[in-house]
Amino acid sequence: MGRLQRVIDPGREYHRPLAEIEDAVFLDVGATRGKTTRFWAQLVLASVIAAGGVIGDATPAVIGAMIIAPLGTPIYGLALAAVAGRRRALRSSLTLLLSGIVVNILIGVLIGLVTVNRVAVDVNPQIVGRTAPTVLDLTVAIAVGVAGSFALARKDVADILAGVAIAISLVPVLAVVGITLGSGHFRLAAGAFILFVTNAAAILIAGAVVFTLAGYKQEATDRDERAGQRARLAIIGLVVVLLIPLTASSFQILLYEVWTRKAEGITRRWLDGTEWKVQDVSQTSDQIVITVIGPDTAPPMEDLKAALREEIPERVPISIVEDSGRTGDL
Repeated sequence: MGRLQRVIDPGREYHRPLAEIEDAVFLDVGATRGKTTRFWAQLVLASVIAAGGVIGDATPAVIGAMIIAPLGTPIYGLALAAVAGRRRALRSSLTLLLSGIVVNILIGVLIGLVTVNRVAVDVNPQIVGRTAPTVLDLTVAIAVGVAGSFALARKDVADILAGVAIAISLVPVLAVVGITLGSGHFRLAAGAFILFVTNAAAILIAGAVVFTLAGYKQEATDRDERAGQRARLAIIGLVVVLLIPLTASSFQILLYEVWTRKAEGITRRWLDGTEWKVQDVSQTSDQIVITVIGPDTAPPMEDLKAALREEIPERVPISIVEDSGRTGDL
């Protein structure tokens, strides 16, 4: 731990003073009006860009939204306030974060409502990829949180903040929450919201650790230790609670990978000795889709259905698609 602390805070020439970081992450410190106006302008613009990029499956637009999105500010503000024991900053940062979340989601809902009849939400990769969080997402988010707070704590690495901004998905994930809510896909919305909370909680706990190692707890001589301790315990508790759905989601993804491989093997055996071939076996949302191609008529589909159900539970939807266009759903 001592070696890590020396990496984060190797000397006063690299150390960013507590007052300077507070001015960067607390909107009620310093030029309050200007910082507040900038925050909301950037958030609204980032939310619109993110929602449009998600709907149009435009990765550059989504990345652009990540860069200009300011939602990390109140999250790092909460982490710093927890370490420095700033009761007022805890309240203001939490209020700002919750308000930003609501605005971001509402913009997504509005866009989801007007595009629901034109966009296949459940097959859009920008959406589906942000609705099934796993323990890996928590791990990545912690690393991003460490990088971001490290950049804030040291004067010589602030230029990595742009890279950190596009490494974690905050505003685009909330855009997905809104879009899926607006289009009536509530299960997808729940998954996306869990991913957002996972990312935010990971940044919080990583930021709290880095700011503590950087010495800001000792530097805050007028801190409210009780408020800070409660905030730190709440952050840790949130991460522990999140491990439950994340572990369940990770296990579910593993099961689908196993079932998908089994479906492919069964389908290949079903087509063995014929001119038909397996074109693709993949998971779309919570459904396994099997696509086969070949001339004339495929072998009896009932045999394949029976073989699949011997290995894959009834609760897992399976769609079999032939090149002739004939389909069979289980």
